[in-house]
Amino acid sequence: MDEAEEIKRKKLEELQRKQQQTEEDQSNQQAQDLQKLAVLRALLTSDAKERLTRVKMGHPDLGVQVENLLIQLAQQGRIKQKIDENTLLTLLRQVQGQKKDFKIHRI
Repeated sequence: MDEAEEIKRKKLEELQRKQQQTEEDQSNQQAQDLQKLAVLRALLTSDAKERLTRVKMGHPDLGVQVENLLIQLAQQGRIKQKIDENTLLTLLRQVQGQKKDFKIHRI
């Protein structure tokens, strides 16, 4: 019975370590998200924030890409003033690239 108890104890310790690691990872992710939001709040006007939120709802990958680009530009010191909605739209178009538009004409 000693071996079985030892195995149970080791399994329990391993599960506790994994749970603690998961909690730490979640905490770190939340801290990064809060920092990201604070930087974006400082960089964007209210209209631009709303636009970016709508983009993230419709196209999450594109929204994250633009957020990361904005943060990167801010860290490099290339953003001198708040980004308004028109500037954000230009940036969105650049990130999105040359997307082909399809027009369907019904006869």
